Order: sequence, then structure tokens, then C-alpha cells
Amino acid sequence: MAGQFALLNLLFLAVAAAVLLWAQRRTRPGPPFPGPRPVGPLFKAWLVVIWLVGMALPLVALLVDGVAGGQAAVRAALGWYLLLFVAQIGFELLAWKRWRSPVWVIVPCLFLPWRLFQVTMGLMVVEGPPLSVATLWALMLLWVINIGVHYSNIPNSLRWDAHPADARFAALGHPNPFRKGAQ
Repeated sequence: MAGQFALLNLLFLAVAAAVLLWAQRRTRPGPPFPGPRPVGPLFKAWLVVIWLVGMALPLVALLVDGVAGGQAAVRAALGWYLLLFVAQIGFELLAWKRWRSPVWVIVPCLFLPWRLFQVTMGLMVVEGPPLSVATLWALMLLWVINIGVHYSNIPNSLRWDAHPADARFAALGHPNPFRKGAQ
């Protein structure tokens, strides 16, 4: 079981890295992306929920049930979940801070559905420890909601409203496709 989790997650990580490198190559040359707009207090509160439910709760469950409780299934499920959560943060920081690229918006688009797959696999193999089972269900709810939050915020994150109607997108090779009446 642990080997299957490792193989699937490493394969996903390789595919995600390849997609991001390809996307980065497609968006260059281009001006540096200024990054996301400042977020409001409601979004900041949502980020706290993500960190508490998405990172702290699984870490506690991993330590209590997986390490202290000796549950191999919990170690495999939550260990790989946490490892890829950290990898996502690393990819986002690389794309946003190092590359200064709009590709950073794609990172959650890749990782959030995978996270649902990870949680589903975890629910299939983790039996017994109530803390870990409750954690996996909380993660399922969290990431379903967060997918909606992220995908609905993509136009705002990419600042689509800031592009003038006559803007040219060098990567696309033609005028603004988002302009009203564009063919």
C-alpha cells in the first residue's frame, strides 16, 4: 500500500512539474507578472481555515494515529498528502516569486483535484482511528469548497479586467481575445 501511494504521488509530481515547465515556457518572453491583488479580510480568514484544517489537523492525525498509534495506512495516506501539500506551496512560490509568472495560478488547478484523489484513497485504506477518518472527511469538504473558491477567482487573480480592449498578448500572437465582440 505504501509503495502504491509513493508511486502514484511521485508520478503526479513529475507530471505536474512537466506541465508547469511547459506552461512557463509558453508564457515567455513576457513582462513579469505583478502577482495577485491584495486579498480582503474574508479571504485571509479562509486562508487560516486552510492552514488549520488542511495542514495542522492532518499533521496532528499523522502524529497521533500514524506515528504514536503505529497505523501504516495513516502514515501512507496523510504522509503523502502533507508532502504534496508542501510541494504545492513550493511550486507556487517558484512560479510567483522566482519566475514572476502567471503560471502560478495553474498550480492549484493541478494540485486541488489531486488532493481530492489523495483523500479518497486515504478514506479507502484508513480504517479505525476516528481522528484520522474525521480528518480525511474534513479534508474532503475543505478541498471541494476550495476548488470552487480558487476556480471562481482565476479571472481576478490573473487581473483579466485590467487588460485594455486593444491589448496585444504576445504569447497568443493576436489581439485581446477577451474583448467584447472578439472573434
